[in-house]
Amino acid sequence: MSDEDEEFLDAVVIGFEDDDCIVSLTGGGGADIGSLVGRDVFYEDFKGVVWRGKIVDIYGDDTLKVRFQSEAISEGGPSGLGQGSLVKISVKAHG
Repeated sequence: MSDEDEEFLDAVVIGFEDDDCIVSLTGGGGADIGSLVGRDVFYEDFKGVVWRGKIVDIYGDDTLKVRFQSEAISEGGPSGLGQGSLVKISVKAHG
């Protein structure tokens, strides 16, 4: 994950539902959250391991539902991910 060639939006984890986490964009930024569905999400844990997820749905009016890789879920979820954790949402769509 290189910050030099990619733009990210910051979001904070506000809760969990089943295997998904619910995130809210920080600072608003006027982003159309509907356009973020399908975008990649990255979370770097305290060990420096980067976990990859995807925005799978809009949750409520202004929050997003993120699902991390199945490998992460099988390991109990990304290490240290909890309420207040910061995640990065890729602004560019990846093919």
